[in-house]
Amino acid sequence: MFDFDFNPEERVLTCFFKGRQDTVLSNQIAAELESKYEELTENEDKKALLDFSLVFDVKEVSFISSSFIRLCVAGKKRVKDGSFSIQNSDPFIKKTFKIAGLDEILNVL
Repeated sequence: MFDFDFNPEERVLTCFFKGRQDTVLSNQIAAELESKYEELTENEDKKALLDFSLVFDVKEVSFISSSFIRLCVAGKKRVKDGSFSIQNSDPFIKKTFKIAGLDEILNVL
């Protein structure tokens, strides 16, 4: 499951993930996120980095697949340096990013 909230005043897009983020679900979410990114950059250059912060909230996530990790890396590439984070990760999720060598790059909290 997936939901998002955009705060236009603070320019923060928060994506809330729930349950098992397996390959099938991650691929569906990727399409939804792409639509949201395009909506937010409707009047801007599509190739430009998004001018807002992107937060992936994984508080209610019990499992992540490599496809979800790919989704996170793609999200980080969409925004300016320092504007991406993964928040509320439990120790197992955090360890998965650490093993992949991405915990610091993706700002996993």
